[in-house]
Amino acid sequence: MRNNPLSLLVNQRLVRFRHPKNSTAGVTLIEMLVVLSLTAMLAAFTAPAITFGRNPLRDTSSRLAASFKLARARAMAETSAVRIRPLSSTEFVMERATRCSDTTWTNISDRGQKNGVTVNEDLSFDSPAQLISPTQVNGAVVTPVTNWNLCFNSRGMADKTVQITIRDSDANKQRTITVFQGGSVDLGNIS
Repeated sequence: MRNNPLSLLVNQRLVRFRHPKNSTAGVTLIEMLVVLSLTAMLAAFTAPAITFGRNPLRDTSSRLAASFKLARARAMAETSAVRIRPLSSTEFVMERATRCSDTTWTNISDRGQKNGVTVNEDLSFDSPAQLISPTQVNGAVVTPVTNWNLCFNSRGMADKTVQITIRDSDANKQRTITVFQGGSVDLGNIS
């Protein structure tokens, strides 16, 4: 292979450019201030867009709707029955069995600490939101509030259509979640 004098010259210049003899590494104060001011401006623009945690009713109803969707997905993925049932007006549990008609269920909810108490993670409501009225659309009103469950079979079908109303007692607002027999979940508007 023949060396071209021009390519050797370019190579020498590149090597010298990459490794200067008198280099001073670091950044100047002006460069640092520019980066910090740009970061502060971006943070100022994005901070108002972050709304999670400010509205307990919206957050709770969205998490509960996501839990219904997760229960349906788990039932189909594990080819088993998965149900969600309330333990109180502020906490639910997710359980698994072979069929919806089974009497023995296994708790599959993730457990975690909330205000020093062990709760079912993502299935407990943010205060002051609470469950006030589950009803069966194709049947009568279910009372009391905790005397019901919703089961998804291995094909993702719910055993009944249920409407669940969650109320924020501080803001005096409520939101309805409807879980249809086909498995879809509809989050109503906050009223």
